[in-house]
Amino acid sequence: MLKRISIYLNEMFPVTSFLGTLLTGFALQITYLRLFVQPVQFHYQIVFSGIVITAVTLLIRIMDEFKDFEDDKRNFPTRPLPSGKVLPSDLKVLAGICVASILLLSLTSLNLFLFGLCTLGFTVLMLKWFFIEEQMRKSLPLALVTHHPIVFFNIVYLLLGLIETFPALDWSKAYLILPVALIFTNWEISRKIRTPQGETDYTTYSKIWGPRVAITFSLLLQLTYTVTVYLIFNQLATPFFLRVVFLGLMAIMYIPSLRFLINLELKAPLKTNAESQILLIIGFLIAASYL
Repeated sequence: MLKRISIYLNEMFPVTSFLGTLLTGFALQITYLRLFVQPVQFHYQIVFSGIVITAVTLLIRIMDEFKDFEDDKRNFPTRPLPSGKVLPSDLKVLAGICVASILLLSLTSLNLFLFGLCTLGFTVLMLKWFFIEEQMRKSLPLALVTHHPIVFFNIVYLLLGLIETFPALDWSKAYLILPVALIFTNWEISRKIRTPQGETDYTTYSKIWGPRVAITFSLLLQLTYTVTVYLIFNQLATPFFLRVVFLGLMAIMYIPSLRFLINLELKAPLKTNAESQILLIIGFLIAASYL
């Protein structure tokens, strides 16, 4: 079983996914500390919260294996579960470990534990398609609107952990952190945008909305979180040169989307560009918090 679980994690949630989620949690938490002019601290709660949102993310990935099993057999037959490289029972054990980790690490405060339960409750609703599976399977946008709030659950969990731990913090600056979650919205949209020639039976936003509408929505998301991060830099009094470099690099990263908007051509999947933007933003938030 352990070997099969290892195969699954290597393919579907590799070390880079673990580290990326942990690093995102760390970056958002220390940024929030700095917004209240608090020193960056290596506190156990920051570590616990990072592990919890990583466990939630992995749990959702596992749930998707069961929800999308029939679709994956047709569209992604080489994935671990459809191919038989991992058994359903293996994934249930892994999911159990995730749930136990979330609950155990949320015991640092009653409010955090209760919110952890709420988060798990929301994942159950996701697993059950909010009890309207037939309608959701026919509407990718409906699935996005109902499922994607889990990202905001994760960010609220991070902030709640900080507020419960550090008396100087409150919710007054949450408006600067919550929009950063749109980096993951853009990733979700971007990975389902394809050229007209690249479309298959797989449902994509470019097929539903048309490629130019889909990429326009992606560009609006990119612009929104770019502005949000710049506002955070203003609050942190980030050095001017760092702001200029950030804006310059983000402008370069808009190019694939703008090129697709104009000529509907891709040199690389937009998902790759979205992932690069996530890494860039997380890196700059960490740098701004320490400078």
